[in-house]
Order: sequence, then C-alpha cells, then structure tokens
Amino acid sequence: MLTADFIKQKAREFGADAVGIGDISNFYGAPQQRDPRQILPDATCVIGCAFRIPRELYRVMHNQKQFYNYTMLGPKYIDEDFAEIFLLKMAGIIEDEGYDACVQRNIVNLRIQGDHSTNPEITDTYELKYAEAIAPDKPVPDVILDFGMAARACGLGAPGMSGHILVPKFGPFVRFVFIVTDAPLACDPPFTGSLCDRCGKCQGACPGHAISERGEDTWQCAVYYRGAARSNPFMTDDFLKDNPERDAILDGKKRFDRESARAIYPKLDFLPSRPTGYVPCLCGRACDNACFEHLKEAGRL
Repeated sequence: MLTADFIKQKAREFGADAVGIGDISNFYGAPQQRDPRQILPDATCVIGCAFRIPRELYRVMHNQKQFYNYTMLGPKYIDEDFAEIFLLKMAGIIEDEGYDACVQRNIVNLRIQGDHSTNPEITDTYELKYAEAIAPDKPVPDVILDFGMAARACGLGAPGMSGHILVPKFGPFVRFVFIVTDAPLACDPPFTGSLCDRCGKCQGACPGHAISERGEDTWQCAVYYRGAARSNPFMTDDFLKDNPERDAILDGKKRFDRESARAIYPKLDFLPSRPTGYVPCLCGRACDNACFEHLKEAGRL
C-alpha cells in the first residue's frame, strides 16, 4: 500500500532534502492556469520536494571567486538534469501502485499567458501569448504551477519579501519539484506565516535595486544578475562608454522594463557563452546571501 511515509522515505533516498504533501483543498481559489486540478482533475494532493544548493556556491560568488559553478550545479543541474531523473523515479513508484503522477519541474523559460515577468537565470523568457483554450471554461495552456503557492500548500516554506521561497534550515538556497497525484496520501499542514520578517536586507543588498515592498522587479533583476553593476568583477572601462546613462546604470539607478532590459542584454556578455542557455550570476545573488545571513543570525533557520 502506498503511504505518505513511504513516499517521503523514497524521496529522501533519491536525493530530496525536504518533502511535504499538500492536500488539494489548499489550492482552492487558485487561478485556472495555476491550479493543479486543471492538470489532474481527480487529484487528491500535491507532493513537494526541495533540493538544497550548497551554501558555499553562494559564498564563492559573493566573494567573487567563482561564478559558473553556482549556475551549472545549482539552477541548471538541479532543474534540468537531477530533477528530471528524480521525478521519473518517483512517478514510477506511484504508477506501479495504480495511481497517476503528473510530474512538475521548474519550466524556467516559459510564462503563462498574461505573465510579463522574466527569469533572470536564463537568456530569455517566453510568454505563451498565442495559446488558446479548447473551451470557454478551460484554462489556456500551459498550466504552470505557482511554486510559491505549492511550497506553502505542501508545508515546505513560503515566499519572502523578495518573492524567493524560504525554507526552514536552507533559507532561499533551494530548488523545487512537485507531483500532482490522485494517490490517497496523508497530508501535511500548510506552511503558515513566513520565515521572512521583512527586515529589508535583501532589498538593501541588491546592486540593481530590484526589490521593493511589492516584491522583485524581474526585469530589473535580470539586468543586474547579468552584471550591469559596478560590483561586477569583469566590468571594463569600455562598457557602455558612449552611453549617457552609463553611471546611472552602473549605480543601479536606471529603471529597466521589458523592452529596455532586452535591449541591453547583448551588451551584458562578460563571460563565454553557455550552450545551456543559463546565464552566470554576476550579482552573486547578493539578495539571497543577505537573507540567509540575517535568518541565521536571527535564529529563524
């Protein structure tokens, strides 16, 4: 018999650092294009798993010693390689017991229709603006889970001031996958509250001033993630030398939107091209480092 304890045991054996199971009722009220019941109408629960990114990968970026390893061993490897193998193994276990398992990995380069944000970690993001629903009462494809909502529903954590999901013990240093299933599993209570105390450390640490009380401006973040700030160790005197806004850009004072961010991307090429489409993080994830250090000092991890 498939049980929650067995699922959690296997998930940890396969490499998950945290596992939670959220009742499908926790998603009532979710927009259609974010609702796991639109993926599997008979779903009973969502299994959530978190994978840590080693702290030192963040620290060596912050200390400007290495930049590629975080990108390749963190976002790229976990989301594109490890998570896929993990999900397929977990799905096989669930399906062998006669239940359905709709596996959900992070789709880093896609956004649902109407979502005009971007993902700073990759070369560009595509809004599925030409998709059409098959019927008036159906969602527009693709249905993409809100990972913040799912993490909270599964009892794993909740977004902080920056919008990044904070998890006990690991803070923001995590990646997630989810499985929508009709298996009758005992569920965990949702995560209540947040580890975030809105101290503003993430906001103050961002060289591009991409975080406000409203959350993270993803287009502003993307420009400085790619290295538009003075703190970029690969910055040269020739960068934007004829641009009258150069100083404002380097100081993080210029505000970028969807169009202006994409326009400057070609100039933000400080390291060799990556065949994966992932962009080296030249801001060193200053926001996440500041967040983690504060949470640790405050005893909230």
